[in-house]
Amino acid sequence: MNRLVTYGGALASDIISTVMPGASTLAKFVDSYAEKKRKEAADIFINEVSQGYHGRIDFDEHDLDPLIGIVHRFWKAVEDGAARENLRLLAQVIAGLKKNKALEDVDQFRKWAGILEQLTRDELLVLGKALRVRRDILNAGTDVANDFWQRLECSLEAARYSKSEIGALCASVSRTGLLIPLSGFGALTYMDTPWLENLGKLADLENLSQR
Repeated sequence: MNRLVTYGGALASDIISTVMPGASTLAKFVDSYAEKKRKEAADIFINEVSQGYHGRIDFDEHDLDPLIGIVHRFWKAVEDGAARENLRLLAQVIAGLKKNKALEDVDQFRKWAGILEQLTRDELLVLGKALRVRRDILNAGTDVANDFWQRLECSLEAARYSKSEIGALCASVSRTGLLIPLSGFGALTYMDTPWLENLGKLADLENLSQR
């Protein structure tokens, strides 16, 4: 894992030094930044495994093979610039897979990593609110199909998003398969998919819904 971050930092240093002669101080800053990101990501991972959303998670020797592949994929997200909150969610997914005896399904983690790593803060907030709306509707025993979009739209408007922003954000999130667009009554609406609930069991999306 360290070699991946070191390589990325060295490459950035080489490029900066080449295009900006005399930029050795800046190149050192790049190396320092890469090291800081490495430490932050390691701390996030360790915290989520030791005392995070799922409580303490203990790995054993049978987890070694899938864990190596999963950690490499996690570190790729670090290298690609995933934000702290996105990395925290990815670490929660890893812990959740272990808790649910699904750690050996490395492809499942790759799927969630591909979805979560580059989502913006606003897109994550939409997902958090969508999950809360879904669970509120199910708890109330009402019709999800008829009520979901109206509740989600109202929740996002209350968070001071305009209708045009809401439409753009939900369209963007729909690329993940967590929301799907529906056409009806001359307007485009959105509906959650089972993937959203599945992800909500692994990562703490609902606490992202504050704005």
